[in-house]
Amino acid sequence: MNNKYINPISAGIILGIALFISFIIAGQGMGASGAFARATAQAVFTIDPEFANNAYASKYLKHQNALVNWTVIEVIGIFIGALISALLAKRIKFEITKSKNYSIIKRFFFAFVGGVLIAVATRLARGCTSGQALDGASTFSVGAWIFMLSAFGAGFLVAFLFKKQWKEVE
Repeated sequence: MNNKYINPISAGIILGIALFISFIIAGQGMGASGAFARATAQAVFTIDPEFANNAYASKYLKHQNALVNWTVIEVIGIFIGALISALLAKRIKFEITKSKNYSIIKRFFFAFVGGVLIAVATRLARGCTSGQALDGASTFSVGAWIFMLSAFGAGFLVAFLFKKQWKEVE
């Protein structure tokens, strides 16, 4: 397996340039959670068109198609680009990474619960970590800087609780 990765400083510079270009071209940054909120709104609207009258959903369904939006196209592009990159670098393989102490069902359960918690928190915070960190920090949002410092600080403080669970990964 090829483990050669791009230099992190070069990657950061490229990401900064891409973020700057997205503000110029699309008039907004590169957060991703809006795409998932839009896809969910569109799926529910497809099943029940009355959903468009919902105060929360109406902002996504102004044009009767929530998927016609910059963030949706961005997330599709991220997926396709990552897949192509992984295939070209021969870094793609299908596996379930877990500790020896975890069953596959336990791993999936905790992954699902964690995903739900993150999804709810993302909607409450009005954006995902990429949107908060990239877009908020680049526009000097005090709330985004507080969020980033809190998230990284909390991760650093509680990492020791989970470290031994992953010491011997199968």
